[in-house]
Amino acid sequence: MTATETDAVWLKGPRGALQLRLAGYQFPSITSDEWDANWLIVQGSASLDGKAWDFEDPCLTNFEAAELADWLDKVVEVSALSSLFFTEPNLEFRLDKAGEIAVFFSLEAAPPWAMQNDEETEYGFQIAVGPQLSNAASALRRQLAQFPVRGPRRP
Repeated sequence: MTATETDAVWLKGPRGALQLRLAGYQFPSITSDEWDANWLIVQGSASLDGKAWDFEDPCLTNFEAAELADWLDKVVEVSALSSLFFTEPNLEFRLDKAGEIAVFFSLEAAPPWAMQNDEETEYGFQIAVGPQLSNAASALRRQLAQFPVRGPRRP
């Protein structure tokens, strides 16, 4: 089951945009392993400088997606420099000195024109800190309601 259009996570900036949807568990039949039971397939539609691409990859666990939602809310409330990255480095979010969020794509989430095997190259765009981050966090939590943590609980 995928997220509806209204539940999609939207992040937009002057140079780019990202839409994220949680499409399902990577391993629906595994329910007892802390990691394998909780990997989610993430569908993304992105654009950068007028070029668009899509990606689909199991690049977030449901507990990492919950951490992203919490981080987006915290960035709106407290403008402290911070970054958020995940086990799979396909997506990264950073709050920069200018008070903007930088969204970066790599590996399977990178644009199709990205240089192959060049993990050091960053492709991304900036987003102003504001209400859209809280809206994105809420949308992500609505999607996560469909994909509870399975297996042993993380501490």
